[in-house]
Amino acid sequence: MRRFNPLIIKIMSLLFLVLCFMIPVDMVRDLIRDRQFYQSQVEQELTQSTSGEQTIAAPILVVPYQLVEGKTRTEQRLIVLPEQLNIDGQVQVSPLKRAIYTFQTFQSTTALTGHFSRAPLQTLRAKKGVTLGTPFLAVGVSDARGLGKSEPFTWAGKRYTFSAGTQLHALPNGMHAALPLSDWDIAGSAPLNFSIQLNVNGSSRISYVPLGENTQVTLAGNWPHPKFAGSTVTQTRNVMPQGFNASWQSNWFANNLNTTLPSIENSTANGGNGSIEQLYRIDTDLIQTVDHYQLNERMAKYSMLFIGLTFLAFFMFEVLRHLRVHPLQYALVGVALTVFFVLLLSLSEHMGFNKAYALAATACVGQIGFYVSHILHSVKRGIGFSLALATLYAVLFGLLQSEDISLLLGSIGLFAVVSVVMFATRRLNWYALADHAPAER
Repeated sequence: MRRFNPLIIKIMSLLFLVLCFMIPVDMVRDLIRDRQFYQSQVEQELTQSTSGEQTIAAPILVVPYQLVEGKTRTEQRLIVLPEQLNIDGQVQVSPLKRAIYTFQTFQSTTALTGHFSRAPLQTLRAKKGVTLGTPFLAVGVSDARGLGKSEPFTWAGKRYTFSAGTQLHALPNGMHAALPLSDWDIAGSAPLNFSIQLNVNGSSRISYVPLGENTQVTLAGNWPHPKFAGSTVTQTRNVMPQGFNASWQSNWFANNLNTTLPSIENSTANGGNGSIEQLYRIDTDLIQTVDHYQLNERMAKYSMLFIGLTFLAFFMFEVLRHLRVHPLQYALVGVALTVFFVLLLSLSEHMGFNKAYALAATACVGQIGFYVSHILHSVKRGIGFSLALATLYAVLFGLLQSEDISLLLGSIGLFAVVSVVMFATRRLNWYALADHAPAER
């Protein structure tokens, strides 16, 4: 009867074991997704009890008027946006904790200054059949629950106070203030200056709509991990461990808000759909760009490579030292490596990913090193294997932390591993190894 090649059987057995271990690793990835989903549910509950992401669109001057054409009388509105708008925001980020989950909330103070041109009002007033109503100034926010104490604002040299609601269809959440025609001269030529102070609370993200014909935005905060997004890039940015500051510039040539906002408002007034989130925005995300669940997910993606390299190291010891390692012993080491992922996930929820990785990796290296020293019949070999495994953990941690160059580092690492294997086996007679089973020592 023909005998099967024992080397081929061993290699096929190891490949089969590696594939089998993908089942528990997939279960770990499912567990990570379940924990992420639970985290998002807790975040939604906290958002419902506080306030969510905030988008600020202000100020918007609205002039209601009646237009008489023959026997037809219609109620219309003129929407005027600032000619110059300066937005200066200050954000104080503080954590909000629920059970093991922590979310970032913020308290912001935003100063809005600039001026409106009188030309659109003068043009409207000069039309025949036009009767002006009481103009009002609107301040729109995405979540009105985050509005803090309303401060009096200055308009054309006079002080006014806000009332609840914007009186706009597309941007219903916010505040408005009536500006009686008797308090300011529409027929004048000087610009209509304004100065508004807003106190807005929220979570995760703060955004500004650059409504001005020319808009200058500056924002500073104490959060060291901002993510600048939205429809335009920063003009300047400075991110430090103690906080950040950034600035943007925008205008109607870039954002077309002078036509987009009136169009959305008219469409919504006639039963269409429209919201503040459709507008051109400048976004700053105040969240951790990569949380521990994302890092655990990325770590699990390296699982096949991780288990495969560990088995390869075992196999090299077995071949080069003429030892015999039973497939069950390979399987036990694979189980220990799989438990590492679960241990890492559970620890990272309580102490952060970096500390959890160090603790879980140390525990796993110590456990496997102790076991391997008996398999390889040498404490010295066990220590050597432990050092190699610790190096592998360190390399994988570097890949996780260096997202931008992880592919480069990973490809270089694989090249190095293949080179070491080729160098170690350059004089090995595989045919002789296959014909003679290694003797156990």
